Amino acid sequence: MGIATEVSSVMRILIFDQDSTPGGLAAQLAKLMHVEATAVADEESFWKLLRNERPRVLVLDLELGATDGVEQLRLLAEAHYPGAVILTSVHGARLLSTVRLFGESLGLNIVSTLEKPLHMPALEMLFAGLQAASRVLSAEQLRTAIGNHEMCLDFQPIVSMSPRSLKKLEALIRWDHPSAGLILPGSFLAIAEGDTATIDALADWSIGAAIKAYQVLSELGLSVPIAVNLSAPNLHDRTLPDRLQQRLRAGGMPPDHLCLEFSETAAFKDVTLTMDIMNRLQIKRIRLSIDNFGTGYSSLRLLRQMPFSEIKIDRSFVNEMTTSRDSLAIVKSLIGLAANMGVGCVAEGVENRETADALERIGPCDLQGFWIARPMSVEAVPTWLANWMRSGSAGATLRHDSPLRAAKSQQPSPVVRAAGASSAAGGCVRLSPRQIDVMRLLSEGRSVKEIARQLNLGIGTVKVHLSSAYSALGAHNRVEAVRRAEPVLHQAAGGAGTERMASLDC
Repeated sequence: MGIATEVSSVMRILIFDQDSTPGGLAAQLAKLMHVEATAVADEESFWKLLRNERPRVLVLDLELGATDGVEQLRLLAEAHYPGAVILTSVHGARLLSTVRLFGESLGLNIVSTLEKPLHMPALEMLFAGLQAASRVLSAEQLRTAIGNHEMCLDFQPIVSMSPRSLKKLEALIRWDHPSAGLILPGSFLAIAEGDTATIDALADWSIGAAIKAYQVLSELGLSVPIAVNLSAPNLHDRTLPDRLQQRLRAGGMPPDHLCLEFSETAAFKDVTLTMDIMNRLQIKRIRLSIDNFGTGYSSLRLLRQMPFSEIKIDRSFVNEMTTSRDSLAIVKSLIGLAANMGVGCVAEGVENRETADALERIGPCDLQGFWIARPMSVEAVPTWLANWMRSGSAGATLRHDSPLRAAKSQQPSPVVRAAGASSAAGGCVRLSPRQIDVMRLLSEGRSVKEIARQLNLGIGTVKVHLSSAYSALGAHNRVEAVRRAEPVLHQAAGGAGTERMASLDC
């Protein structure tokens, strides 16, 4: 039987620490913040309060007398605890890091690790963040947020350095909450995974948003595969492959341009059903990738049993490979394993040139991380890509299927002279047909939501088109953009063809 967390105005915290005292951590947290904190020192009391009080946050020490934190993590995973877990220990950062990886491999939401003695200002900051996020976290609120178009996608590039090319973009979901601001998936994914309807709605939205982003990029002259993260709980419906195929066909996205990433930390309960669905996805040419590879106990078994076409080496190994001989050995082994099995390989968490150079010396492996690029909006991708390609060596080459090469081979976008627009091209602007549609409705006084409904687009996609159009028009506000777009809209209303518009003398 699973353990749920309760949504209320007060955050409930349960502390399991054999050194608990009446004036200890629980009392300090209750005094500093608006929380209900309870500390226990024995396993029986811990589980009784866990089931009865349904706390949102657990603070779990690793040394617990008759039991220990590792055993309790395993029991929490078996009970499907969906809340946040904070690990503490006197044994140092290395052990805490190892145990954190173990907890994550079980599918638990480990939000932080803290060395003892605890630093209260840091602890207060951590709980303040959790408290702010917890006010908006529930499965019902997530589904409402999806319906209200509060979700959005950022995109992080995955690249090859030799030859220098963009291989794909990973779509990263965010919750743009109207009052709490931008909420990252680590704060709401565990809640979604605890409810089948919610995690399915989240996956459905993510796939649809990724397809729309693919269409936007295609209109901007960039054709590149997109990776979307799904959860193991999404693999419960045998109709998933057929539904995805239909959506890709309707959206004009080639199936091999969609890559589904599954974390190995989320164990697949029904292996037969999972194999059924994954094999059919592969047959339909949808790519499959194992995320966070190397952190779970089932890595090699999953790679052998499931038709994955790519492994992503977990950032914990990549981050430390230039300072840890053990991590370097693991990264070398995983790159060699991928090469020998004929599957792709991506190193996550590339934060500096030293790491990138070390990876290139080891063997073929694509790179992802802040040194390459931080997550960005879809409209920022073409500019980033052009700058990144220019920053390479003069001898850098493009793959035969490079998105830039494909873009250069396409026909130019419609070009007209826009009144008052200033650009390097002497006043010429390029607006795609979709951007013209959006600007036309904007000139009629429609809101972003109305435009989205009229064109059957997501609100985020409409904002992308508006942002790109504003940039092309050299406009800083709605009035200025509409005024400068008048020649474009006049040409479109007059029925001028794309070819004629593209050949206008600018």
